[in-house]
Amino acid sequence: MSNVPFRLTVMTGCLALVCACARTLTVTDTPELSLRAAASASVKADPELVGASLGTDNAYVILASVSTTGEPEFLTGQLFTYYASEANWQASTASGPGIGGSYTHSPVYWPLGRRQVDILALALKPEAYAALTSDPGGIAFSDAAHGGAAGGVTISNWDTCEDQYDVMCAVKNGQSSASAPGGTVPLVFQHVLALVGFTAKNASGDDGIFTIKGLTFNGLAYKGTLTVDNSATVLGLDWDVPAGVAYRADKTIPLVTPEFSVPDAGASESDIQCTDHLLVIPQTSCPVTMTYHVKNSIPDLTCTLALPRIAWKAGHKYIYNLEFRPTGICVSNVTVTDWDGTPVDDAAIVSN
Repeated sequence: MSNVPFRLTVMTGCLALVCACARTLTVTDTPELSLRAAASASVKADPELVGASLGTDNAYVILASVSTTGEPEFLTGQLFTYYASEANWQASTASGPGIGGSYTHSPVYWPLGRRQVDILALALKPEAYAALTSDPGGIAFSDAAHGGAAGGVTISNWDTCEDQYDVMCAVKNGQSSASAPGGTVPLVFQHVLALVGFTAKNASGDDGIFTIKGLTFNGLAYKGTLTVDNSATVLGLDWDVPAGVAYRADKTIPLVTPEFSVPDAGASESDIQCTDHLLVIPQTSCPVTMTYHVKNSIPDLTCTLALPRIAWKAGHKYIYNLEFRPTGICVSNVTVTDWDGTPVDDAAIVSN
């Protein structure tokens, strides 16, 4: 799974306290929390995360919660945004590009006494933040009775077809202001959705003979509630998708052009890509219905393609390669990679 590295950077500083006997004490364990984010070329998230740095060429925000002993809600749902002048991410008010207004710096400090904290964060675009926090959906961190603010977070009633957003999550537990040299706490983010796409080529003829007019997933689980569970030893990403057409239905896969002319077998990789990449809830692969046209024929034709039953996993990309042959249309193979295109070998086949 491709991971996107972030670093939680602690700003140095001190706080002078004056006691009743006029003696001055210097406390050095309450520095400000800020973020430093980077994304190398090898872990770019297609289609949204592009460029070399989240701060300099991506309009992302980070939503973070922190729990500490005795204060499970020490910091709940704090928005962090990028400040170019500081070259890092700092706590801010909930406003900004795509949210409404200019970002305002709102400092947040570590708890006194170097107490250990647990950190749970989401990284998402401002428009995703606005959409996923509006009714009927919502982003909610756990309360004190369920492990504290960093114990988990839910995104409710997320229609992933309507709201195609790359959301990433990360946790780092047992941290303090002195837990790393320079006070830097690394956060490694992972994607919560999978990517699916299609290519097509005519394996035995010239291009232009076949035209794809539509591809539709049958019975796709597209809407549900995501729970990121940080209460267990291993971070859990759990989807609850109820039954019914409001949550599972036939969904169209966007073509790269309204009508895709199928190229010949010698076409380049870019030329055979017939769909955009669709962000989907992790699930077992669904059958696909295709509408297509054959040159010089009058009616359009339809067929249903049974895809190899693979469990789509969060953070992986699945590209199904369609071939038009004299004997029919088939899925020649499926290419499984991380989001950056690095092959992975854990495409488990699900038994029928």
